[in-house]
Amino acid sequence: MQSNQEIEELESRIGVSFQDRSRLQQALRHRSVTPDSHTDSNERLEFLGDSILGMVICESLFHSMPDASEGEMAKAKAYVVSESTLAEAALQLGLDQAIEIAPIEGARQRKSVLSDAYEALIAAIYLDQGFAAARAFIQRTLSPAMQRISEDSLLDDYKSLLQVHMQASSRVTPRYRIVRETGADHDKTFMAEALLNTDVIGTGVGKSKKEAEREAARDALIRLSLLENGSLKEDA
Repeated sequence: MQSNQEIEELESRIGVSFQDRSRLQQALRHRSVTPDSHTDSNERLEFLGDSILGMVICESLFHSMPDASEGEMAKAKAYVVSESTLAEAALQLGLDQAIEIAPIEGARQRKSVLSDAYEALIAAIYLDQGFAAARAFIQRTLSPAMQRISEDSLLDDYKSLLQVHMQASSRVTPRYRIVRETGADHDKTFMAEALLNTDVIGTGVGKSKKEAEREAARDALIRLSLLENGSLKEDA
């Protein structure tokens, strides 16, 4: 149990002064502390916070990415709400030191523990202060992750990786061309090819030209064995 001073310091970092501090304390209580009672830990709050987080991020991406396809927004959302991103936000708030957890070595630094506490905190803020406060908290604490979503980083990672690999191995920059457009003007589908000189090294389909090019780059990376289980290799 934290002292009043510790709670006040935590509220200052979070930017929220709780009317009912028991909600804040429960949001930071890991199930290992209350193994016989699922209602006293942060699990139920984490369940609610996950849904609130998804709603806020989807709304933010809908407005901040007006030209993005559904697939592009889904990829961006997956990144922002990922365990790693939420754990990073939790560490920035100092939640690792505030979590009430059984004395297990390294437990406070586990991404799953940190991300669950972050989502539980969202629900605690929502129950105590309302949706607007929860939204403001999410937007403020995840703004670095939202800023990292740009054409040149997250959404074009496959193209960037392919370019780096090709320039290192053959000193040639891959290029792309749209070879087919189908569908009505309001619902087009594009097919793109990734080219190395005149050779087609990958093909892709998407609801926008950018998405089709990125999928072509992804296909090329698969053919070059630079993807593993559908994800970028750690050492790629």
